[in-house]
Parts: sequence; structure tokens; C-alpha cells
Amino acid sequence: MTKITSLFIAAVFLSATAFAQDKTMTAKAKTFGGRDQYRTFSIGVNTGALAPVVLTGGVNDYTNWDANAGYGISLRKQLSHVFGVQGNLLFGKVSGNNSDALGGVAGGNQSFETDIAYGVDLRGVVNFGSINFLSRKNSLNFFGSLGYGLMAYAPSYVASDGTNITWKGVAGGSANTYVKEAYIPVGFGAKFKVNNRVNFDLGYTMNFIDSDNLDASRLKKGNDSFSYTSIGLEFSLGSKSKQDLTWVNPVATMYDELKDNSLRDEVKKLKTRTDSVEQSVEDLKKDGDGDGVADHFDKCPNTPAGVKVDGAGCPLFIPKNQEQ
Repeated sequence: MTKITSLFIAAVFLSATAFAQDKTMTAKAKTFGGRDQYRTFSIGVNTGALAPVVLTGGVNDYTNWDANAGYGISLRKQLSHVFGVQGNLLFGKVSGNNSDALGGVAGGNQSFETDIAYGVDLRGVVNFGSINFLSRKNSLNFFGSLGYGLMAYAPSYVASDGTNITWKGVAGGSANTYVKEAYIPVGFGAKFKVNNRVNFDLGYTMNFIDSDNLDASRLKKGNDSFSYTSIGLEFSLGSKSKQDLTWVNPVATMYDELKDNSLRDEVKKLKTRTDSVEQSVEDLKKDGDGDGVADHFDKCPNTPAGVKVDGAGCPLFIPKNQEQ
């Protein structure tokens, strides 16, 4: 718990510092300006409760479960307004007991405690907040995640005769210190925007392990699972002048771009230039003597009506009634 307390004190201090220093004006984003105009990387710290149960139920070899402290870190890359990729690292332990088992100790074990050396995974994270186009700005986003990872753990248990047996050092019946198994994390939660740099996160993750070794018991058939209920702080990395892509509403960006006075001024100037060009074209088309050659190119203006002219507007012959 000392590590967790120290971790969160440092995190709160960093968030306060970020809040105090983040006074830089935010640059305006363009609708098709790409990801480079946003902050897309973030790092997070979290702590919470680990338990050998999940919301969807499943197989439990022990009648009672305990909530134990867990903690972790994360690194996320936001790829779009609604989707990102996140790496996670988790530490802690899970435990349970059979003190309420009817008819004696179920499975021959009184209790278990499993040390999680690490759980590392990569997840896809869907940000549901940016789908809500009805809100121009929001301070609350909901998210869901799904991934794949590897965890290393070592169970220990108290047998029916009170003997304490640990797998550490002989994990899985081999000379390995820890059992290493694949697992699938499925999570959901909410993000609260503290300021332009810091988010406060609430999360719940169900971790489904590809084995039945987590609780050192195989009384019931089925793979083990455990949950992690967490609170955490997430810090956006990158230039202070850029927006965090996590909180950007693309419709609001389009609206701001269209409402921008500078863009309107450019449109007005363009219209003025277009009107000027159109007037110039009309002037070039004027034909005062009606001979079919525009005045601008007519070398013989005021040609009498009906006289045939060449390409320069000059008569091809002189009418007899005009000969001297």
C-alpha cells in the first residue's frame, strides 16, 4: 500500500502542476488537418481492487473472495476521435477462501493467495463521448476496451491440514518462478476531464485467463478469471497549444472552421475578385459597332451596319455609296 500511496501522491502533484501551468492558448484545429494538430499520446497511473470474480459470473473454486490492492500504469495513442490503442501494465494479488463451504473445505484447500508479478496487455479503446454530436463540449466520456495480454503469477494455498504451499519457484510443476498465461481483458469505464492536461478515470476490467491455475484449485471445470476495479489519473502529452484528441468533437471543429471570421473575410475577398473578373470579361465582350468583333480587338471601330469585316474588324471592301 505504501507504493500505491506514493504513486498517487505524485500523480496528484503532477496534475496540480499541469493545471497551474497550462495557460497557453489552444491552436484552432482544421477539419481535415490530420492527427498532427492534436495531442494524441497520454500516460496514466491507476490503483484499485483486484478480485477473483467478474460481473459475467463463471467458475469459482472458493466460496468467498477478497478484494486486494492492485496498481498499474498505461500508455495510450489516440488514432482518431473515437478509437485508440493502449498498453497496460498491472501488479497486485488476488485471494479467496472456503470458510463458508458446506460439508467441510471444498476442494481440500482452505484458502489461496496469488501474487501477480505482472500483467501486460494491448487493448483497443473505443471512446463513446465523441459520438455525442449534440454536445459541443463535454467533460465526461464513456469508453470500452478489448485486448490481449500475458500475465505471470504464482499461487499459494493453505491445504485442509493447514499446510501453506506456494508455487513460486516450482510454478506449474516446473523450475519457473511464475506461471505465464495469456489472458483477454474486457473493460469499460468513464473519463472525467479535470483540465486540458489531466483526466480522472474510473474503470472496470474483466480478465479471462487461458487456464485454471490462478486459484491453485481445479475443483470445478473452467478457466479462471479476475476483475480490476480502478481509479486513476491520465496525463496528456505533447504541445500545450494543441487540443487533446480524446475530447475533440469533430462536428464542433467543422462549425468553428465555418464560423471563423477570417474564413468569411477570405470568402468575401474571393467574391470581390470574382466579380471584378466577371466585369472585365463583360467589358471585353462589348461590341459598339455590332460588327461581331469586340471593341478591345476592333481596329476599325464604328464600321457601318451590314459591312462585312475581317478578324480585326476592318471592312473587307468599301461600299460604292461610300466611295469618293
